[in-house]
Formats: sequence, structure tokens, C-alpha cells
Amino acid sequence: MGVLETTKTRVARAKTAVETPIDLPLGQILNGDCVEAMRSLPDNSIDCVFADPPYNLQLGGDLNRPDGSQVDAVTDHWDQF
Repeated sequence: MGVLETTKTRVARAKTAVETPIDLPLGQILNGDCVEAMRSLPDNSIDCVFADPPYNLQLGGDLNRPDGSQVDAVTDHWDQF
């Protein structure tokens, strides 16, 4: 598929989206398990998901996964941009 065909496909998809609006909570934060929340969204209704690790993991002692392994704290190396 060439660039022009890809652009035509995107334009057609955008026109369809405008013609059939989906009632989504625009400008809101969905708080919960991200996988469950995304499963509740209609197919092809989002372009990007930004997942951010929980911060302050190093505060208040160790944090362990359900299997008992320890979660590493967020470090400066992890948090660099």
C-alpha cells in the first residue's frame, strides 16, 4: 500500500468516524485497570494510549508482584526524557 492509498484510507476512516460519532468520555481520565478499561472502549475509537508507570514505588517499603518478586523503584535512568 502506497502513501497515497494510506492517506485515502485514513481520510475515509475519519469521514466515517465523523458520520458515526461514538459517545466517549472526552476530556476525562478513566481510572482503573487499563486493560479492562480499554476492553470497554469501542474498536478503532482511539489512536494512542499513553501508559505511565506508577510513581513513588520506592516510598513506604517494598512493593511485590502477585508472584512475590520485587518491583524495582523508579530511577532517574528510567525517568529520563
